[in-house]
Amino acid sequence: MLIKRNAVTSLGLLVSTILAIGGFGSSMSAGASSSRATATWAFTSVKVNAGTPISVSYRVSGVRAGSLLTFEREFGTAKVWKPVAKFKLVAPGDATVSLPSDPIGSYLYKLRVTTGRKVVRLTSSHPLYSYGDVSFLTICNGATGGNGVNCGSGSVQLQNSTIYNYQDQTNTYASAAPGTNEISFPNTSCRSGSLTIETGYSNATQPGDVSTVQIAQSASDPQLTSLPDTSQTVFNFNLDGGPFVLDDWSNDSNNGEVLYYSGTFNCYTLNGLR
Repeated sequence: MLIKRNAVTSLGLLVSTILAIGGFGSSMSAGASSSRATATWAFTSVKVNAGTPISVSYRVSGVRAGSLLTFEREFGTAKVWKPVAKFKLVAPGDATVSLPSDPIGSYLYKLRVTTGRKVVRLTSSHPLYSYGDVSFLTICNGATGGNGVNCGSGSVQLQNSTIYNYQDQTNTYASAAPGTNEISFPNTSCRSGSLTIETGYSNATQPGDVSTVQIAQSASDPQLTSLPDTSQTVFNFNLDGGPFVLDDWSNDSNNGEVLYYSGTFNCYTLNGLR
C-alpha cells in the first residue's frame, strides 16, 4: 500500500509540473508560436500613382496558418490608425498582395499580425507617396520672383485650343544658358513636369529665330528644350524635389520672343509644394 501511494503521488507531481511549464500539446505550441513570430514587409515602390492599387510584399514566420494580417494606415491630423486591408495567412512565408489606392498625399503604413485575439507582431511604420497631376497654374501661384506676367493674369488660347497660364517676353539675347530667371520655385513635392510651350514673334514672323527654355535645379543637371518662332512643343522634365528655376532666352537680338506656358506637374501634395 505504501508503494502504491508513492506512485500516485509521483504521478500527481509530474502532472503538476507539466501544467506549470505550459501544458500538453497544442497549448505549448501556441505559446511558442507567439514568442517566435516575425513579420517584415515593404512596398514594391514607395512612389505610386494616385488611384492605382498599391503592391506590398511581406514575409511572416513563427505564426500558424489562419492568422490575420492587417495593414493599417494613419488617417487625418489626429493621426488615427485604421485598417485598410485584411488577409488570412494561408501558410507562413513570402507573398505579395495589393492594398487599396490612395489619393494624392504622403502616408504611413504598418502591419499587425493577430493569432486568435492576440497581437503577435506589430511592425514599425513605412512611408508611401501617392502622386497625381497638379496644374502649372496651381504650382506657379506658389512660386516667387521672375520677370514674366504673373500666373493666370495673361491666360490666352492659342494653337490646338491650349489655354496658356503664363506669358513672357524673352528680352534676354543669348545663345546659351543662363538666360533670364522667369520663375523661381521653392522645394516641391513633384517628381516630374510637363509644359506645353508656344512661341510667337512680338512684331512679325522671323524664320531662324529660336527660343530656349531651361529647368535649372539645385541638385540635378539642367534640362532644356528649344523651339523655333511660331511653334509649339511639349517639354517633359524630371524634378528632384529641391528648388528650381525656369529660365528662357532667344537668339533674337531685336525684339525678343513671346513665350506662352501651360502644363502639369506630378506631385504628392495638392499645391505641388512641401
